[in-house]
Amino acid sequence: KAVVSTQSTGGMAFVSYSPLANPGSKFRRPEQVSLLENEVVKKVATAHGVTPGQVLIRYQVDKGNAVIPKSVTPSRIVENLAVTSFTLTQSEVDELSAISKDFPDPGYRTCSVKHFGKHPRYPFKNEL
Repeated sequence: KAVVSTQSTGGMAFVSYSPLANPGSKFRRPEQVSLLENEVVKKVATAHGVTPGQVLIRYQVDKGNAVIPKSVTPSRIVENLAVTSFTLTQSEVDELSAISKDFPDPGYRTCSVKHFGKHPRYPFKNEL
């Protein structure tokens, strides 16, 4: 939340890079969370007849974030773009938002960006 607050007052856009948590990456770390397997995400997906990935992308789009899901599979690319056929309810948004409460401080990031640590606006200095 602090990062989103900083970006909105600093004139920056928040980018949801790898919102599906890099499920097929050879660089995936063993401790990484599988958001695609999260019970809340799967429940919301079933309710709308969509995939868990589509729910995660729609959640970020609804928050006003730029979303960059990665895929090299043509059918998955099409699937990732097809997130406008359903709308998340406020209750679903609240449930999805609550998932982050399961992660210890400072939260969870799929991709480390510590190489930007010397930038004056780097928001995670406490993690360096």
